[in-house]
Amino acid sequence: MTAMPLEQLVEALRGGVISLLSDGAAAEWRVTGAELLDPEALATTAPGHLLLGVGLDIADGDALGAALRTAADQSCALAVKCPAPPPPEVSAQVATARVPVLAVDPRVPWTRVQRLVTTILAARRAVAEPGGGTTGGDLFSLANAVAGIVGGAVAIMDTQQVVVAYSNLPDQPIDETRRRGILGRRVPEDALADHLNREVWVSDTVVRRHRPGDLPRAAVVIRAGEDVLGSLWVAFPDEAAAADCGPTLQEAARVAALHMLALRRQVDAEQESHDRALRHALEGRAGQGDPSGGVRLPAVLVGLAEAVREGGDEESWEAGTAARRRAALLRALDLAVLDGRSLGHEPAAALLGERVYVLLPAAGSGSVSTGVLLDHLLDRARHSLHRSFTAVDSPTVGTTSALLAARRDIDAALDHLRERRAGPGAYHAGDLRPELVLRRLVGAVREDAELRTGIAERLRAHDAEHATDYCATLLTYLRHFGDVAAASAEMHIHQNTLRLRLRRTEELFGVALADPTRRLLLTLELTALAGLPEPPTRG
Repeated sequence: MTAMPLEQLVEALRGGVISLLSDGAAAEWRVTGAELLDPEALATTAPGHLLLGVGLDIADGDALGAALRTAADQSCALAVKCPAPPPPEVSAQVATARVPVLAVDPRVPWTRVQRLVTTILAARRAVAEPGGGTTGGDLFSLANAVAGIVGGAVAIMDTQQVVVAYSNLPDQPIDETRRRGILGRRVPEDALADHLNREVWVSDTVVRRHRPGDLPRAAVVIRAGEDVLGSLWVAFPDEAAAADCGPTLQEAARVAALHMLALRRQVDAEQESHDRALRHALEGRAGQGDPSGGVRLPAVLVGLAEAVREGGDEESWEAGTAARRRAALLRALDLAVLDGRSLGHEPAAALLGERVYVLLPAAGSGSVSTGVLLDHLLDRARHSLHRSFTAVDSPTVGTTSALLAARRDIDAALDHLRERRAGPGAYHAGDLRPELVLRRLVGAVREDAELRTGIAERLRAHDAEHATDYCATLLTYLRHFGDVAAASAEMHIHQNTLRLRLRRTEELFGVALADPTRRLLLTLELTALAGLPEPPTRG
C-alpha cells in the first residue's frame, strides 16, 4: 500500500474525526496502514502503521506511557480517544513522546476510524497509479461510462448484495436475473450462489461467469486495501463481447472504491445514530413523540458479557482491571457490528456497564439466522480477542416497552448463568424463562417478609444453634419431589436417616409435608434464605 504523509492523512480526516495531539516530528512520518494496539500481536507489524488505542484509558498515566513506548519501539504513530481540549496531564505526557500522537473524537467508533484510514490509503494508491482514465460524478455515472466503453450492462453491489448503482443506457443487454435485481435492488435469491462464488471474491483480476439461462458476465471485486467494499458486474450479449475488457473493469473498480468511501461515510453516520437511539431506548430515554424511540423494530436483542475464564474463579475475574475488561467489551462491540453487517444484518450496538447489547432488526433474505450469527461472533471473539463471552438473545420485540422488558430478561439471564457458572456460549432467554421466573419469585420472597410464613427462619435458626441440617435436608427432599432415594443419594446419607429428619421437622416445627400449598411456600422460603448469610451460632 502506498505510504501517505501523516499530515495529509489528518487533513483528509477533517471534520472532527481526528487531529494532531502531539506532532513528534509529524512532517517526517508516513502512514502505510492501521492496526489495533495489541503489544502481544505487534511483533510482525511493519513500521509506519497507525496504532489504534482501542480501550486505552488516557487518564491512566501508566497505561498511556506503555502505549507510547510500544508505538516508539515499533516506529508507529499512536491514535487515542481524547476530548478537545485534552486534559493538561495528558498534554504534558504526550509532549515528550518520540512519535506522533493523534486525538480521535470520543464519539467516533474505532471501526469507522480504521475503515476511513484504510480506504483513504487505498484511494491514494488508486489515484497515484498510472493508466487511469475512467471518471464519473457518482456511481451511476461511472456505471454508464463503463457500460458505454465495454458494451455491456453494469451493476455495482455492496458486500450485503444490495445493488447500489447500475447503468441505464438504451439497448443494453438484459436478462431475467438483471431485471429482478434492479427491481428489487438486491441480488436475486437464486443467483446468490453464483454471485458469492469464491473464485470471484479472492481474485485480483476480472473473473468470467456464465450461469445457465443468463447472459455471460464478467465480475471484479471493489477493494480498498484489504477491505472489500463490493463488486462490479457486467452482463454481455455474448461471450465474444466480453473479451479484452479486463483493464477497463479493473480501473473502474478502483474509481468505484473512491465513490463507495462516500457511501461508507453515510453508513457510519447512520450507524452512530442507530447506536445512540438503542442506548437511549435501553436506558428508558426513548425519543418523545416517536413510539419506536428511533430504533428499528421489530428486532431481536442480544446481550453479551465476558465469561469467567475456565480454570479461573469469580474473584480473579473481578480483580481484573476495569480498563482491561472495558477494552475487551469495546472490541467485542466493534466485532459484533462488523460481523452483523458481513452476514446480512444491520445491527445497532451499545455498551452499558460491563455488557454489550446488540439489536438485530428483521433482516433481509440474504442474511443468516441469529443463531448462526451468534455462533460466528463468539467464535471470532475467542480467536481474535482471546476472550470468551456469554450471549443471550431475546424473542422478537416490536415496541420500546418490549425492548426494555427484553433487556431486563437478558440481564437476569446473564446474572443467573454467571451464578450457575455456566460455560460461555449462546443461550435463549425463552429457554431460560422458567428459571428466570423462579429467580424473581425467590427474590421477592427474600426481600419481603410479608411473603414468608416464618417457618424457614425458625428452621435456619435451629440449625445454627444446634448444628443440625434440617434446612438442607428439607430443600433437597422438596427439589426431588419427595423422592427419598434421590434426595438421600445427593446428600450422601442413608434413606432411613432422611426419613428420620423429615419426621423430626414435622414434630418440632409443625411442617406439613402432605399439604401441597405448604410444600410450595416452604420451597420458596428455603431457596430464598439459602442466598443469605448464615445466622451467628451460639457459644
